[in-house]
Amino acid sequence: MTWHSVGVLSPGEMGAAVATVLRTHGLRVVTCLAGRSQRTCQRAEAARLEVVPTLAQLVHTVDAVLSIVPTMNATAVGEGIAQAIAQLGKPLCFIEANAISPMTSTTIEQTIIKAGGSYIDGCIIGGAASMDSSGMFYLSGPDAAAAAAALRAGGLQAEVLGERPGQASAFKMGYAGFTKGTTALLLELTLIAQAWGCLDAILAKYASSHPEAFRMFTTHLTTWPEYAAIRAEEMVEVAAMAEAAGIRSVMAPGAEEILTAMAQLSWDPQDARDQAALARQLPVQELIALLAAKGLRQASARPTSS
Repeated sequence: MTWHSVGVLSPGEMGAAVATVLRTHGLRVVTCLAGRSQRTCQRAEAARLEVVPTLAQLVHTVDAVLSIVPTMNATAVGEGIAQAIAQLGKPLCFIEANAISPMTSTTIEQTIIKAGGSYIDGCIIGGAASMDSSGMFYLSGPDAAAAAAALRAGGLQAEVLGERPGQASAFKMGYAGFTKGTTALLLELTLIAQAWGCLDAILAKYASSHPEAFRMFTTHLTTWPEYAAIRAEEMVEVAAMAEAAGIRSVMAPGAEEILTAMAQLSWDPQDARDQAALARQLPVQELIALLAAKGLRQASARPTSS
């Protein structure tokens, strides 16, 4: 499997990072920005991506498509690409690289294969800023090995988990549940500590006793003002995956509740602290205090029984 051109949908923070690696390794990288935000358009321009007006034109132009979109958009993107594949009769390679459950992945797979394309179940672990060095694609399915080789040729790291479709999605959900679940737990605990006047002390203790967990917490928490709604949807997918395995999920719904509460907070474009939070420029102590001041404790509290 050799790729000369790749479609990336869409060039959000992670998509733009992946696209930049591919482009710098000699591949033609194409995207479609129909219905996308101004910020995404700016990222596409900054990454110097080729833009086409329709998904049909994208499919016509490229050898493979990487779907890197918010969790809640993954199915619609798969359906749009499948429609273009069927319209053009082109057996395109479609790599689903989103934070979705194996069941959602299977639904998209059926749509792509029915249209005449080939499907690789996948996910990405790592931050956008380090995609060229430590980011990793994990793939599964019958064509995973060939797709992994093509990604490596494009400058990306890729590992095959197995030939069973859904393995990569399950792997991602297990990892996302850990990172987001741990961050949600520590956010709740630090909000409590802030209310009791011992926030600085508890953060210092976390940092000295569990430095790796503390770094993960601060790294993830600073992105949540922008990405809370997407992360909440990931926890919905984790809970659905657990239910499909016959396990009653407790932790994922709790994390989803906290993330949903954060997603519902309002941010003032004229307020310097609000904008610093969205730009990930507030120290974690100040961010926690700001979230508390916005009522996150109350918003995420479960109703008490009467």
